[in-house]
Formats: sequence, C-alpha cells, structure tokens
Amino acid sequence: MTSRTIIALAILISTPPVLIADDAPRPKLTDGSAMVRVEEAEYKILIRCDDASRPEMGFSTEANRITRAANGGRYNMVNLRLRSWKDTGDVVISLNGYIAWIPQPASAGGTLSLQLDMSPTKVVRDGTPVLLTYDMWTSGDRPPGRKGVEIEAQCGERDPEAPSYRRISD
Repeated sequence: MTSRTIIALAILISTPPVLIADDAPRPKLTDGSAMVRVEEAEYKILIRCDDASRPEMGFSTEANRITRAANGGRYNMVNLRLRSWKDTGDVVISLNGYIAWIPQPASAGGTLSLQLDMSPTKVVRDGTPVLLTYDMWTSGDRPPGRKGVEIEAQCGERDPEAPSYRRISD
C-alpha cells in the first residue's frame, strides 16, 4: 500500500458516519386504553395513540416493559395494533397472530368501537406456510379465524383497571 492509500483509509475509518435526519415531525404519542373481547375473555390493555382524540388514526399496545414498571408487574396480555394500510383508505388491525383489513373507521366521542372477524396471519398453501396478504383478504380468500372480536379503544385517558383480564360468559 502507498502512503496515500493508508492516509485515505485512516480518514475513512476515523470519520463518523453521517446520519440523514428525517425532517418530518414525529407525532407525539398519547396514552390510552382499549378493551378487547375475544371468545370468553375480556382484556383491558394500555395503548399508545397517534392522535389524542382519534383512535382511528392509529395505536398500538404499550410496550410491556413500560407497563410492568408503571403497574406493579401487571402487563398487557394481548398485543393490539391499528395502522393505515398504504394508500388504500383501509386500516390493518392485528391481534396476537390474527389480522383484518377494514375500511377506515370513525370514532364517536373519542371512542372507537369495532366488531370484526379476523383471520390467522399465516396460512398453508400447497403444504407451504405463507403470510395472509391484503390481496388475499380483499379477494375473499380468508381462512377462518376469530369471529366477533370486539375492540373499544380510547385515546387521551387511561382506564384505571388496565391492564387486566377476566373471563366472561354469555
């Protein structure tokens, strides 16, 4: 190696990488809570919302490390997430290995109430496991999963009972 090559390598190694900053403002997440009813179980969980008054804009379950630290070891027993789906006008909702795509819902008085059927995120096609896709869902190619999942999400305030779990019977 020549002295020029060594100097060039030394400069490259000693120069810290330049990070490209994203100029888009990050939304300030707000606290909220959600109630999820699945079969004979009711879960109250803590969520983080993209908009304090409109849960339909997106939310996800608060990280359990944060929930446990703030609530004496209690944790969210389900993982729920609602996000916009690309440029379609639909949202994707995921809950512990199940998924659904629905048209953009609207909340009433800051509460988003949904009742939906969900399919497993993975299906077997020709002996091979594959992920369920939006195209499969919209074409009606949906494997059976959970029926009548109820979700009620509120942003801007926390349910003092959350996180919690209870068995319910009809």
